[in-house]
Amino acid sequence: MARILVTRPEPGASETAARLEALGHQPLVLPLTEIRTLPVEAPDLPGFDAVAITSANAVRHAPADLLARLDGLPAFAVGRRTAQQAREAGLHVMPGQPGDAAGLARLLAEKAPRGGSVLVLSGRVRRDALEAGLSAAGLRSLVVETYDTLVKPLSEADVERLLDEGPPDFVLVHSRFAASLLAQNGPIGRRTASTRFICIAQRVADALGAVPREACLVAPQPNEDAMLSLLGSHVSR
Repeated sequence: MARILVTRPEPGASETAARLEALGHQPLVLPLTEIRTLPVEAPDLPGFDAVAITSANAVRHAPADLLARLDGLPAFAVGRRTAQQAREAGLHVMPGQPGDAAGLARLLAEKAPRGGSVLVLSGRVRRDALEAGLSAAGLRSLVVETYDTLVKPLSEADVERLLDEGPPDFVLVHSRFAASLLAQNGPIGRRTASTRFICIAQRVADALGAVPREACLVAPQPNEDAMLSLLGSHVSR
């Protein structure tokens, strides 16, 4: 059994913890960020050809009336869990979940009408890879930010209580934002000197700052399934 520090915000942190427990590990849940719903002014929807969804939270925090008005448009989700959340919200999700924003842009470039318009459901904290990819493909986009990701205040006592039995064996890092916060957090840094970090993508590993390169493991695909598979391959060694 490995002790795994989970840093993503709720409700994702609890979902990841449940998956780790099912695999026989001990999750240590310490979200570094928290999600806040943003007020959304729903756009005029006629004229859009597709919906792009960058995360499960983008759907989870979208107003019900907006989602109801999107149910006639083909929806393209970045990943499997995002697709599941979108289906549960009543959206018509198309096949194919590429795993990251750049891949989502390529998928839409193939499937959306040439010169068409895409409504993007997203968070406020994001890269511009999707918008840039859509623009390069000749597609117009309108981003609707449904949630924000904020730093969650943590005291050294919070860290001590969770890690009082010693450093975790691994830390799961799901975002570049979380990686940058880990790099700045002295209490966590002092307790993870011998820990390995499993990152969802190379750009996330690059944001870990002074963490030695050999301590950073990068998932072969940008999703949690790949992260947990990588974890399993190293726990068994």
